Amino acid sequence: MRNVNSASARLHRTKQLKYWIHLFVLALAFASCSRSEKDNDFPDTGGIISDTSSLNFFVLSDWGFNGSGTQKEVAGEMSLMARKVNLGFILTCGDNFQVAGVKSAADSLWKINFEDVYNGSQQVKWYPALGNHDYLGNPDAQVDYSAKSQTWTMPARFYSFVKQVNTTTFARFIVLDTYDLVTRFQQLDEGQTPEAIAQYSWVKNILAGAKEKWIFVTGHYPVYSSSNVHGDTPELKTLLRPLFEQYHVDFYICGHDHNFEHARENGEQTDYIVTGTGGWARPEGSNERTIFSLSAPGFTMVSLAADSATLRFVTADNHIGYSFVKRK
Repeated sequence: MRNVNSASARLHRTKQLKYWIHLFVLALAFASCSRSEKDNDFPDTGGIISDTSSLNFFVLSDWGFNGSGTQKEVAGEMSLMARKVNLGFILTCGDNFQVAGVKSAADSLWKINFEDVYNGSQQVKWYPALGNHDYLGNPDAQVDYSAKSQTWTMPARFYSFVKQVNTTTFARFIVLDTYDLVTRFQQLDEGQTPEAIAQYSWVKNILAGAKEKWIFVTGHYPVYSSSNVHGDTPELKTLLRPLFEQYHVDFYICGHDHNFEHARENGEQTDYIVTGTGGWARPEGSNERTIFSLSAPGFTMVSLAADSATLRFVTADNHIGYSFVKRK
């Protein structure tokens, strides 16, 4: 009888072991599937491997603190990440010279704030936007500096360019001067339409003629932001939101509020990104449009493929704070 019971017990233990092995295999398979969509599962940026099949770029905003605050820490993380991926270029969303802009293309702040801080692996093309603090100096000096720099690429106060993703896929990038756009909208006479604003007519024409699969728009002021420091920009909600929906803009990326946020209006297709923590961070907010928000110094990385755009909030402490995949 003891032998029968012993055999039965061994059989029971064997079945239990097979059951737990089966559960473990399923868990591993589930984790593998999840990680392909969401890098939050990785404890730090070591989870990202070099990706030569995508167009990888960084987005940085509100970064110009002349080496103070957490600007250098963010710059160090950018350099670290640039060595892990095939970095294509860098976009900025303004407040490039946070306190009072620059006076000229020969201003000493170019060395203190830009050249000496971002001298690592970020030696790629930079495509800047202007912010409100940049207007406290001479905004045209930032355009002029393009002629002196091999990286700083700002042909005008607002401009557009195209990048190739692969042999058949292209992306359109539109860089706005939102300070000027908002100011001119506020100055419209009664009865005037937004078409009277040169920049508005320009961006509308660019969007109407865009044939690229992916469309990114960058600017300084948010359309949507849940922060209690600045928040939504009513003028841009009136001017830009209808254009973004009509012309199928994929992302609007901005700064001004010093936090990370991913927001989307219910039923709309454009994703709104705030990434204003290039120099220091303020507390984040949240409302009915907020998908995710975070207070941490850092920048945003986008990996663009033919059928997907992967967006990651990269923090200066070597972590991925959030990731999101948009497919089309």
